[in-house]
Amino acid sequence: MLKFHKYHSQSWFFKLLSCVLLIASINITAQNQEFRGVKLTDVDSQVLFSEKSISEAMDLLESLNINAVIPVVWNAGYTQYQSKIVDSLFGFSIDPAFSGRDPLETVIIEAHRVGIEVYPWFEYGFSSFYSGGTPPYGGHILQKYPNWAAKSLNGDICVKNGFDWMSGVNPDVQNFIIGLTTEVIRNYDIDGIEYSDRMPALPVECGYDSVTVELYKQDHGGQSPPVNFYDADWKRWRADKLNDFYSRVRDSVKSLDENLFVASSPSVYPWAYDQYLQDSKTWVNSGIVDQFLPQLYRYSIADYIYELNSSLSHINPQKKDITFAGVLMNVGSYTIDPQFLLQSLQANRNAGVKGEGFFFYEGLRQNNFRLADTLRSTYYSEPATMPGREYNRRPKGLLVSEDSTNVVKSGAWESLPVPGFRGGIIRTGSSTPASLEYSYDIPADGFYNLYTYLIPSFSFAPDVKYTIKSKPGDTVVSVNQQSPGKQGWYHLGSYEMVKGRRVVFTLNNDEIPNGKYVMSDAGLLLLDRKRSPNVVVSSKEEEVTTSVPTNFEVYNNFPNPFNPETIVTFKLSELNRVNIIIYNQLGELIERHDLGEMTAGEHQFKWNAARLSSGPYFIKVESGANSAVIKSLLVK
Repeated sequence: MLKFHKYHSQSWFFKLLSCVLLIASINITAQNQEFRGVKLTDVDSQVLFSEKSISEAMDLLESLNINAVIPVVWNAGYTQYQSKIVDSLFGFSIDPAFSGRDPLETVIIEAHRVGIEVYPWFEYGFSSFYSGGTPPYGGHILQKYPNWAAKSLNGDICVKNGFDWMSGVNPDVQNFIIGLTTEVIRNYDIDGIEYSDRMPALPVECGYDSVTVELYKQDHGGQSPPVNFYDADWKRWRADKLNDFYSRVRDSVKSLDENLFVASSPSVYPWAYDQYLQDSKTWVNSGIVDQFLPQLYRYSIADYIYELNSSLSHINPQKKDITFAGVLMNVGSYTIDPQFLLQSLQANRNAGVKGEGFFFYEGLRQNNFRLADTLRSTYYSEPATMPGREYNRRPKGLLVSEDSTNVVKSGAWESLPVPGFRGGIIRTGSSTPASLEYSYDIPADGFYNLYTYLIPSFSFAPDVKYTIKSKPGDTVVSVNQQSPGKQGWYHLGSYEMVKGRRVVFTLNNDEIPNGKYVMSDAGLLLLDRKRSPNVVVSSKEEEVTTSVPTNFEVYNNFPNPFNPETIVTFKLSELNRVNIIIYNQLGELIERHDLGEMTAGEHQFKWNAARLSSGPYFIKVESGANSAVIKSLLVK
């Protein structure tokens, strides 16, 4: 059997182990169900700015048994996805930093490839801009639609903590946000949506804009709202308007897909109610939200436990199963200490809270992946299924490399050392017929999204025919390999497939212009949950390990993730020959090391992967008739 090996030469790791031992009643056994989410931002992080970094991030999260990723899609008045609504109102479809790309689309493909659910995160909520308290206020949204602004008693645009606010009571503002939310649901195969500390919310000082005042008068016989913005009834009226909005959001989401979760990560109650009219107590207890992740963002374990217990005290005990903890992992120059992280996770489990949502991803990468190693070796050492799901909504994608045995080649194809999805690509410029057949083991009847990985080049053909073999029959899709839009996954469509091993698509060099090539790389199948919402795919462990007798023990490698060296530690109880074999995630042989006969006792093998590209690799240790496989992640 595989065992976690606690060996490491760095002093911090020994300190961390000591801290673990001091935590009372620590239980690192994986729960059957836990929420394990990580937020992705476009501030203080570069992960969303390239397809490669997104892919590498998902590989890292998979290695940590994360089951939910929460990417920002609404920030500073811009969307981080291609939005027709924003384009129609403001003349641009996406944040200019992502012009020509769609980070959300890439996150969805790469996350679903490794079996992780995706919850687009409308981070800015009802805020329009961050002015920092320095005019001009409102940003481009309130410049064009000044009547959308939230106003303070003196008539100024409402600014709190540096953020400029729209009025969440204004029906036009509400409809705008609901429009963005439903646009994402209609256009992307997601698993839920998340609002946080700015939606629904309204600073308590606000609500004196003409639209809100008029609505208040209609409900109060023409009477104006109190000048005291802390007036209890005035607070309650505004909070109820926000609650009504959130109910509309839920109805809109569920009408489009009842299997999507409505998630909320608000500031802590009752502070958030007093300052921002966030009535999370009502959201949870009345069933508006499916997942509740209060932001327990504190800097000491005593304060963290206080906020955890306080948050739980305001909800019905029956709602504890949808309550998870928002943990501050990294912000600015702050990164949580491993001891504090472990104490927080233990406090969650002591309180019966099964899972966390982390703000944010970059914390996992700090200090040579120290926090990632901490999670992997303790509470997240085993996979966990998503609470509230009756079955695995996101089975891992079916990935077939152009060089795998699942691809049958006919004619002359050559390898090309151009970086593809993993490794190089292949091409043919032959004047004689050449073709490829990609086969897959379809796990269940249903609709699947089919992708091929493209590297655009003018040396490639402008019209390559892909024949997709689905249940109704063959479909031919023409692909311009010169300019598909960007390097990365190209969507060939969604097709109905029948369970079993079968050829899914083919391509060839028919009618290719002289001097041009046909290229090919990996192909990917992802279950299409929009068209197959209730298909159940049996879980299948991808990391296969053989039964190992007690006289042969292989410990997980360390560090993991690593760059460029990692150490595998194993133990023999008798003299035996040992081989180390390295495979990539496609099962292709990378290296083989014959260590010869080794004596009884503990041994170490140092693997240097400096020549290889980032990604997951499998290290197989063979000793006589016994073997074990461990997974490692190279991150450069």
